[in-house]
Amino acid sequence: MAKHAPGMEYTTVDTVFDIFEQVPYQFLEVSRGGVYGNRITATHDAMGVFKLRNSMVQQQNQELRQSAATLHVHPDESFITDNSVGQGIRVQGQDYEIIGQTGGRNFGTGELEHYTLTLQISDYSDYAEES
Repeated sequence: MAKHAPGMEYTTVDTVFDIFEQVPYQFLEVSRGGVYGNRITATHDAMGVFKLRNSMVQQQNQELRQSAATLHVHPDESFITDNSVGQGIRVQGQDYEIIGQTGGRNFGTGELEHYTLTLQISDYSDYAEES
């Protein structure tokens, strides 16, 4: 959905959601430890822009595979907060933990257009899911 910045009536401003393909994902509300142990307390289905970058890095005469994953989330999703670090994401059959979060603003309008979540591979298969 293209928007026009003030004073730029003839300039189209696209968001990350206009440019890249959106994929389905699950936001996992995670509770660790406590009386009930590790639990997924809620799941939320949504659409966002997922980016996975794989590369090889050399350390101490070894080549190691390195992955970097990000997810661009709509800021009006009911489950997202200003700090979702520590929660989980399940996308394309893989679990991730959110290890960083930044807000993406439109420079012309100052409007928050998306959150970028930095993801680290994780495994929530041993977490009990509440019904």
